[in-house]
Amino acid sequence: MKALDKKQVLTRINSLKLQELIELIDSGDIALDEMIAEGLSENMAGDIKKHYDSKKQNTINEGEAIALCQQIENGDFSAVEIKNHLLSEKITESYLLNHTSLNENLIDKIKYFEKRRTDFRSWQQLPPLEQNRTDLYFFGQPGSGKSCILASVFYFLKQNGLIINDAHNPQGNIYRNQLTDEIEVGILPDSTQRDGVNYIPIELRNTTNESYKHPLNFIEMSGELFNEAYQSGINNENLAAKQYLDNKNKKLIYFVLDYFNDKRGINQGGVSQSSKMEHILSLLDQFGTLNNTDGIFIVLSKTDLFPKGVDRNQYALEFLQKKYLQFYNNIKELQKQYKFEIKLYPYSIGEVKFKDLLTEFNTTSPLELIQDVLNYTFVSKKPWYKIF
Repeated sequence: MKALDKKQVLTRINSLKLQELIELIDSGDIALDEMIAEGLSENMAGDIKKHYDSKKQNTINEGEAIALCQQIENGDFSAVEIKNHLLSEKITESYLLNHTSLNENLIDKIKYFEKRRTDFRSWQQLPPLEQNRTDLYFFGQPGSGKSCILASVFYFLKQNGLIINDAHNPQGNIYRNQLTDEIEVGILPDSTQRDGVNYIPIELRNTTNESYKHPLNFIEMSGELFNEAYQSGINNENLAAKQYLDNKNKKLIYFVLDYFNDKRGINQGGVSQSSKMEHILSLLDQFGTLNNTDGIFIVLSKTDLFPKGVDRNQYALEFLQKKYLQFYNNIKELQKQYKFEIKLYPYSIGEVKFKDLLTEFNTTSPLELIQDVLNYTFVSKKPWYKIF
């Protein structure tokens, strides 16, 4: 078809019948994407997709496709693997709709599931922490869920319009944006790369007094750096680099405990999470960090795996006292000296299906954490002429 003829057809695309549109696509003259770009109605586009989906379905072995659906429903495949089955035409959207619990929204998330590479930085590449702020540190072993928790927190803040951007560390803002953009479509973040660190400076709007704001530094480091500090002590190659821990800013320290690994009784490198946490706590005391610490918060991650029907707060406390009693008692002992707050958060980012697809976002956990951030962090007042 000549370019001029094609342009004329596209201008009256919504006046053509279904069969006429299908013939144009089959002939190779006009692609469906081009029709949609020119304003083809959603109903007609849906009918065309159903037509081609039906054609694909006729070429698929029904028994094999239903068996594949059962495996998908059982959680045997990741979102990426399901996407690849769709692309390779081993299965169709119709089969997924008829033989799994997937709905059209989740299928769309799977079809467009694409994880971007995360650009982590080393200590040496990061700018110094901004002063006159509260520093929020997230400590935990590899795979404990620190990045997922941060993604959940930042997404919640974005949805509620509470973030005031800060340009002091642009790379940190890029990382924050990637976390929020991807979790919005169900994509979970990568684990922080070995030796990787992210520092995200933001300001939070005060929810009760608009003349106040909360300047914060979020610091996340890889679990490998946490493990290295356990083995070698706090030094300039891990937690103490760039005076991050020994500056004068007030601090909130979050110890992220992986409920899933503890439930299965898994120790990384033969060392339990409890032993690592106890040792890091004593190092922070020895290093002088607790002199400027306003809160030590224990975050029990992946609590969507709690037994059904339990009271999440009570069960989390009982679990902590059973598995981490010495760590917990050591924190309470240090509290007598330093007067910081102690809190326990049973944290769930929401329902995760197909290994790596967030299908339902949990707002309770980030709300609880942020409410306490607002209560326990440094507050600055806007100049009168900036209040509006």
